[in-house]
Amino acid sequence: MTAVDGEGAAPNHRRLSFWRAVALACAVVPLLPPSPTAMDRLAVVGIPVGVYLLAFQWRRPMSLALGVAAIVALLAGTVADPSAGAAQWRAWGLLIGGGFVVATALGRDQGLFIRALVGVVIAAAVVAVAGVVRPEILTNLDGRIISQYNQFFFLVEFGLGEVESAQGVVAAMRTVTVAVYPALVGLASMGALCIASYVATRMEGVEAALAPLRGFRFGDHFAWWMVVGLVLLVVPAGGWAMRLGGNIVMFMGGLYAFRGLAVLAWLGTTVVTSGWWIAVWMVAAILFYPVTLGTALVMGLTDTWLDLRSGLGVEADTK
Repeated sequence: MTAVDGEGAAPNHRRLSFWRAVALACAVVPLLPPSPTAMDRLAVVGIPVGVYLLAFQWRRPMSLALGVAAIVALLAGTVADPSAGAAQWRAWGLLIGGGFVVATALGRDQGLFIRALVGVVIAAAVVAVAGVVRPEILTNLDGRIISQYNQFFFLVEFGLGEVESAQGVVAAMRTVTVAVYPALVGLASMGALCIASYVATRMEGVEAALAPLRGFRFGDHFAWWMVVGLVLLVVPAGGWAMRLGGNIVMFMGGLYAFRGLAVLAWLGTTVVTSGWWIAVWMVAAILFYPVTLGTALVMGLTDTWLDLRSGLGVEADTK
């Protein structure tokens, strides 16, 4: 490789990594429940960035300034609007940020996926313990989020007018979303923690701060959680089991769909070499997203047993 090649490679890695983080942020926001202000959703992404920087890079002046600025700016919204709805997502941002710090401190040799997953699990465990000590906390929180969803879907149905077929689809979406929103929040939170890792890694000067999607994979043993969720859905153990099972299935389904998207990305960059055809591939995937997501889920599950990318030496990106 020539010197010119080396000089051009770093900006290219930096740019690609940046757009991966932007795409991940665009995927995180729609997964979070409806909120009156954009700052509420931004807090789920921005506060973990600040917490992570303050925990591990407080000796760097730029990192310290950015971390303090992010936390102060986003927590200031709670002072301006002290309602429970405004505070809940800032509190959640602090919890997942703290959980991510603990997971990283205890497992620095672990990949980003495992650390983000453990961080979300720690945050969820804190909320669960708080719910056991004071059950009204979870009851009020659940009711508030469901109310936000009901308001959002009411506006959607109002906009559709009297199109009965579309209203039926919206009603079904509302029923499912209200039941499994914790899983959606969990998926969004993992994405937010990956963005936090990206920012911190870039502050350290690493050019490729976020690994390519095409190398994403995780341990095959996670498939057992999908089995557990399906069992809870079918056993006659009451409504709690159905909701818990549905959330486990949705969460794992999201992870396997993302793994399937990684396989599709690998196919798109391996089989198709022209930049224009790759763009067409991406546009088609977005336009026909129901088919894309269904295909991704099947390929993600299939990749667990067949390891579709191993034949051509595609290695997992674990950093």
